[in-house]
Formats: sequence, structure tokens, C-alpha cells
Amino acid sequence: MKQLPFQPTAMNEQLIVKNFGPIKDATVDFKRVTVFIGPTGGGKSTLAKLAAVFHDERIYFESKLSEILRNYSINNYMQNNSYLQFSTATITSLFDSNLKISSRKRDDARINSEGEEDIRRDLKSIGEKVLNTINSMPSQNYKDLNNIDEVILQENENTLYNLITEVRNLLKNNHGHHFTSSKQIYIPAERTFISSIEYSWAGLLKDNIGLSILILEFANSFSLSRKTVSELDIHFLNAKYLHLNGRDFIEIPNRKEPLMLLETSSGMQSVTPLLVLIEHLNRNTEQAQSFIIEEPELNLYPTAQQGLLNWLVEKCTKGENDLTITTHSPYILSHLNLLLYAYQVAEQHPERADEVAELVPRESWINPKEFACYQVENGGVISLVNEDLGLIDDNGLDGLSGDAADAFDNLIRLSKGVALK
Repeated sequence: MKQLPFQPTAMNEQLIVKNFGPIKDATVDFKRVTVFIGPTGGGKSTLAKLAAVFHDERIYFESKLSEILRNYSINNYMQNNSYLQFSTATITSLFDSNLKISSRKRDDARINSEGEEDIRRDLKSIGEKVLNTINSMPSQNYKDLNNIDEVILQENENTLYNLITEVRNLLKNNHGHHFTSSKQIYIPAERTFISSIEYSWAGLLKDNIGLSILILEFANSFSLSRKTVSELDIHFLNAKYLHLNGRDFIEIPNRKEPLMLLETSSGMQSVTPLLVLIEHLNRNTEQAQSFIIEEPELNLYPTAQQGLLNWLVEKCTKGENDLTITTHSPYILSHLNLLLYAYQVAEQHPERADEVAELVPRESWINPKEFACYQVENGGVISLVNEDLGLIDDNGLDGLSGDAADAFDNLIRLSKGVALK
């Protein structure tokens, strides 16, 4: 039997947020697949953006952390009593209310502002030595002076090599542990805008009209991805993406000429840039990637949402990659349960795994040990996963549509002449 899809990995990533924007107190343990659901303005995107911030290596080397937070439109969320902490298997990093970052290894070898200054001073000293060594190296014009210059050149090359090794060790011992294991890929909900402007985004950036940095970065990434992904089948929409002569088209059945992407439905315009970019990035196997996607279900019919989710789990959890999504859709949660249960049935009955795969694509199965789902509401989070069953709890699913169901039940009572208490 084929091996089950992705096996458990020790991600050990945890985010603690207190008094930051709409979040009052929340602790999130990120898994291979992590889902946030909740009402508008509840804080789903805040948590997703913070996960992206802490996966952005720039925050560990640049002093103007507020600029990075501004890129995610959360720079004004910090309060005097805010607390942000992000932990991996090897490092814990936190912001204080002044947007200063400090980090510590698991062995509590703390790196604070004084330690950072020591590192900069050491690097500056090494840099000066490198420049002095380069300046002392003989010119090629004097190679005819016996072999003296060659000896000097060799000695200086050895010196440069030793200095480079020193820099490498310095970074490894003091900064290297900061690096997150994966590169963040943030896909904002505003991506529906991209299909309308096509290549005009560059001019919009030049004119500085105030578009979000996230949407501009996504537009740039999508533009680059089209150079390598000129065709892409979109099976769950029964369509095909084509990039021809610098334009984006969608080919659909029973139509001779393809439609321009901007002429298609809002759902097609929302999902196509996302798919093309992920397909492009999926071909990069050099570094693990953390895909963080806001509302992947935008403008899609429920069955299309399910097909998209299958595709995202397959593409975004390959190797050491992981997937985090925010959503408003109970259909997404219901389908996640299907993917979780398919894994469990195949694990418990290996001899039936192929039959399970005929019902649910094998590449989309989700190991319950690698799954987390949180309701984000009232300033906090509640896990919706039933640990015993390895599924999203029925109470969590029912709660999302409970008000409508209760109202319908009450209408039935009224129609039968039963007074409401």
C-alpha cells in the first residue's frame, strides 16, 4: 500500500497574543493545516497576519519593526499592555509595546538589545578587516615580481576565507537560530482586485495611490508567476487558465474563443491568481513555505469551495510546507472533516485505502495530528477540534448555523399555533 499523505512533523509553533487589536487573549498552536473561522472583525486576519510577520526574517534584523507591521496594516494595533510571543522548536521571540524585539533560545540564552549591539560591533570589525585585506592584495599589474606577490595573494586569500568563516559562525551562533524554518507566502482577500487591473499594478505602484503593500506584493508575485505557469487546469471549475501574449484568459467548454480573465465570473477572478501563484511556488522545493490565505472561498459555490480546498491541501502541504487559512464558510469546515476522516479510515483499514482514495483524493487527506481549527470571537480563540475523534466538533459546526436553525424551528412552532416562551 502507498504511504499515507504527510506524516506528523514537529512544527511546535505557538503564537501568544494579548491586547493587540481585536485580540484580547489568544494562544494558537499552529499545525500543518491551521484554520481560523469567526465573525467579521473578530480577529482572524490579525492572527494570520501575525503568523506571517513572525515568519518574515526581516523582523529579526531590522530595527523599524513598525514598518513591517504597517505592511500588514496592523501597526496601530499595539497598545501599552500588548504582548506578542512566537515560539518555534528552538527559539522564542516577543515584541514589547515599543515594538522592540527580544529573543531567547530554549536554553534561555537571551539576545537583547545589548547583545544585538555587540553582534553589530563584531560584524563591523570583521568588515573593516576584510576591506583592509582586500586593499593590501597585490594588483594584477605586478604579477611579474618573482613569486612574492603570489605568496602575499595566497596569504590574503586565506585571511579572507578565515574572516568569512568567522562571519558565518557569528551569524550562526547569534542570529541563525532566529530564522524560521519556512518562508511566508501571504495571499490577501483583496486579490479579486488583481484581475481587473492586469498589468496596470506597476503604474499604480509608481503613482503611489495608497494601495495596500500586501496587494501590491501579491500583484507582483502573480505577474512573475505567469512567466512560468502559462497554462493551468482548474478542474473544480471545469476551466483552464491560459497566459497568451501578455494577457490572461480562461478557456471554458463549449466556447471556441477563451474569455479574458477580467470578463469571467467574480469567483474565477478571485481564485485564478491564487492558483497560478501557488502552482509557481509549488515548484520551488529548496525551502519550506508557509502559505497563509485569507478567505480562499471568496465568491465560490459550495462544491467549488470543496474542490479548491482539495487542491490547496494537496499543493500547500507538500514536503515541509504548511497551510493557514481564514474563512467565513461552514462548507469549508464540513469538507475539512471529510478530509480528516478519509485519513483516519485509511489508517485504520489500510486494505481499503484505495477505495477511500476513490471517494476522497489521497493527496488531500489530512492527518488529525497535523490539524488545528479555531473559532476567533470576543477577543479570544476556542479550538473546534474534538481531540478524541480527530474531527471538528459537531457543536462547532452547529454553532455556525445555530441561530438560523433555531429561528426556523421557532417559525415551525408558530405555524402550528405553539406559543414561544
